[in-house]
Amino acid sequence: MAMNASGRTLCFLSTRLFKSSFASSSSSSASVGEIGVQDFLKAVGNGVESHADKVSQAIDSVSTLLQTRSGKLKGLGVPCKQRKMILRYTEKYRQGVWRPKVSTKKKE
Repeated sequence: MAMNASGRTLCFLSTRLFKSSFASSSSSSASVGEIGVQDFLKAVGNGVESHADKVSQAIDSVSTLLQTRSGKLKGLGVPCKQRKMILRYTEKYRQGVWRPKVSTKKKE
């Protein structure tokens, strides 16, 4: 614990503890090579999936999506709320806190 200038107590959380508690090794998680941009955006949800087609046409891989900035998404016509969601989840993905769950449903 530490005190800031106003005298309030601040709590610091160990990054290692934080990452280990949220990172999972489930079989439904996917790595960068196994998932496409559309699948990544559909896993984010919250209205982002409606923009998955136009974003995946302009951005060819998830590794490129992880480096994309807000200005490029704005140029593609993605609204502010969805841009924030995309950027938030790409950062979580980079840190290893979140992995998109890809459904492995078989079509008959």
